[in-house]
Amino acid sequence: MIIQHKKSLSIGLMLFLLLIIGACKKDKTEPQAVAFKIESYYPNSGNAGTLVTITGTGFGTDIKQYSATIGGKSVEVISATAEALVIRMPEGGTTGTLALKYDTQNFEIGAYTYQDLTITTVLPANGPAGAQIRITGAGFSSTTMPATVFINGKAALVVSVSDNLIVAEVPAEAGFGAIMVKVNGKEATGQNFTYQAIDHIKPLTGGKNTRVTIAGTGFEALAAGNIIDFNGTAATVLEASQEKLVVIAPDGVKTGPLSVSINGQKITGPTFTVVAPPSIGIVTPLSGPKGTEMTISGTLFSDLADENKVFINGVSVPVISASANQLKLVLPGGTGSGSVRVVVNDQATDGPRFKDQTLGILSVSPDNGLAGTTVTIKGSGFSATAADNKVYFNGVPALVKTASENTLVLDAPAGLSTGDLKVVVAGQEALAPQEFRRAGMVTLAGGPNSNTFGSFMAGIAVDNSGNVFVTDRSNNVVKKIAPNGTVSVLQANGTDIVFDTPYGIVIDKQNNIYVSDIGRNQIRKITPSGQNTVYASGFSPGLMTFDTAGNLYVNINGAFAGMNRVNTVGGFTKITGPLWPMAHPVVDASGNLYYVDSGAASNNAISFIASGGSNLINWIGFSDPGYVDGIGTEARFNSIAGGLIPYGTGKLIAGDRNNYALREIDIAAKSASTLAKFTSGFADGTLAAAKLGSMDDMAIDHDGNVYILDAANKAVRKVFLK
Repeated sequence: MIIQHKKSLSIGLMLFLLLIIGACKKDKTEPQAVAFKIESYYPNSGNAGTLVTITGTGFGTDIKQYSATIGGKSVEVISATAEALVIRMPEGGTTGTLALKYDTQNFEIGAYTYQDLTITTVLPANGPAGAQIRITGAGFSSTTMPATVFINGKAALVVSVSDNLIVAEVPAEAGFGAIMVKVNGKEATGQNFTYQAIDHIKPLTGGKNTRVTIAGTGFEALAAGNIIDFNGTAATVLEASQEKLVVIAPDGVKTGPLSVSINGQKITGPTFTVVAPPSIGIVTPLSGPKGTEMTISGTLFSDLADENKVFINGVSVPVISASANQLKLVLPGGTGSGSVRVVVNDQATDGPRFKDQTLGILSVSPDNGLAGTTVTIKGSGFSATAADNKVYFNGVPALVKTASENTLVLDAPAGLSTGDLKVVVAGQEALAPQEFRRAGMVTLAGGPNSNTFGSFMAGIAVDNSGNVFVTDRSNNVVKKIAPNGTVSVLQANGTDIVFDTPYGIVIDKQNNIYVSDIGRNQIRKITPSGQNTVYASGFSPGLMTFDTAGNLYVNINGAFAGMNRVNTVGGFTKITGPLWPMAHPVVDASGNLYYVDSGAASNNAISFIASGGSNLINWIGFSDPGYVDGIGTEARFNSIAGGLIPYGTGKLIAGDRNNYALREIDIAAKSASTLAKFTSGFADGTLAAAKLGSMDDMAIDHDGNVYILDAANKAVRKVFLK
């Protein structure tokens, strides 16, 4: 009995579970029925035979289930779909309420007026402000007052009218609603019109695969109903609603307007600007504890914080402030050690590795200098005992003088070179945000209180052995400064060479020295063996330079005198273009000439003559003085009297005399930036601390060190840049 009872109970439970499972499966597989709902009807007037469309959802498709009446008179139902019914207005009907019966349900549709005025179709039934729509129907013409058109109650501009056709222009902010035509006191309402507009897009910049949100009105709720293009290139719609679309910028995207097309109607939005992925310059600190503020410097960040995403070792860290060149965030701790990644509008770039630890370097001041420069390191996790902190400049140890948990003070060691600055404390290592550069200015020879040189030095050059030569006009000689600073007079066969007025000086690859003597209208050539000959004569030569073929490009001394090209045997021809060049010119390996013209650009711009091409004044810079880093004519200088010298591959240095600055010129980018900016005076030191009297000419050696002729201080200055 008991066993049988348990068996029956088990079978009952199983049947009950099967019923539940079956019910669940049924719920999952059977779609929910859509409720019968009427949304609109059109037109609301016309004569007998007019077709009226009733729109909605959940309609049955069996015509036999429907019946309709107008003022009690039967109306024929001629078609039925799930979303629309079409009925034909009967003969002999009268104005009244249109009623519909579906199965056992009764509905009042709305008023219908028997009259000549009616709307049959509206094409298109969607579009932006300014688009033209065609309204077909009857009874539109009038001899008293022209027909008027309203879209959702807003007046539309009527372009043209005939008895059966009105062309009207969609008004701004029309919204969603019925089309209405009024003629001679009569009204007719047609189908609903959907107003479409793009309010804004976000972001406005990016590249391939950038996720863009389009905000507006009148979009299709189904993604496939919206066709998006970025300046003609089709894009994929990820999400869609009537007020928002989310799309992915396509491969091959180009800067230009973003457009949305719906039912053949195109809405043009704002311009989407294609930019390159961001680049990371300096990240500080590269290690540190929770709560430390991190600064990421670089380019092509967004100034909208939410358009920048930062990841450390794959962990997202919120950005607290943003500009085009800098992002700031607070280290959350616990990220672990790994690379820093910046993503701007779905374009990513990876930066240096970050260490999640207590030891970190926030700043190094100064970040450049020579041996003996006092350096202050700010950060966290240092030892208050100076000896417990080990500091290395590109592998060369330095002695810490004073220390606290957040500050170390020390002198840059002898033998330092450009490279990583590292602090080691209790087994942890931290790198400075950027390399410490062996950089600064020293006086190679002379000085304001020295009589080594006269007051009117004009030209400077350096030979293959690092000897520097300057033209000393006051003393009518050329002075030689050896690498150890020893100064002597240039000689030929053991005798000092005396010039009338030595001015420009250049040295070729064989260490032959060429000196322009403006007092004698000569260029002298002095060979390493001591020969002293006239190389060219017949004009007053100023500062000059070589091209790779050995031709000299020589400024002619005198107002608007121009420039000569002197060939390898001393013959010369006038160069078309330069008017009054006074500063040191440059000819690159391709034969392109770069010069500074006092006559055409007031010495404040770099002019350019392409090899075999025409003259381009204000190639970089403009005749107006100033101090602006920038591209092309946006850049500003204040007298490039220091001249031009080659600097590495594809670059020049311009000596910006009155700004006391060395400006780097990127030839391909046509841009000017600042390498070093000094102040007026006389002082050696770091690039930030050094002071300079004037820039009258410049030279550069094989190691990239720059020599400045500081005639105002009667000195030759040497600048270490790397």
